[in-house]
Amino acid sequence: MALIQINVPDDIKERADAAFARNGITTPMAMKMMVTQVANENRTPFDGIFSNGTSRELTEDMRRDMIFAEAQEYGLIPDDATDARVIPNAD
Repeated sequence: MALIQINVPDDIKERADAAFARNGITTPMAMKMMVTQVANENRTPFDGIFSNGTSRELTEDMRRDMIFAEAQEYGLIPDDATDARVIPNAD
């Protein structure tokens, strides 16, 4: 059996412990589950994010679209969507 060790700041470990505890697991259990899932699926949650220029461009496009949608939601820029509270005239 292999041993994997990582070093993280104490506050990060404490917050991770609390988050995993809400699901009834420990941080070591969660790490083992994640590594097992990555090995079984042969992919990581980071695939496509760091791998090439096209992925970085897609990530930037998604980030820009998310910021645009959030700005519309907060009324910072006009939103041309139909107001769901108003029934359009059927004429």
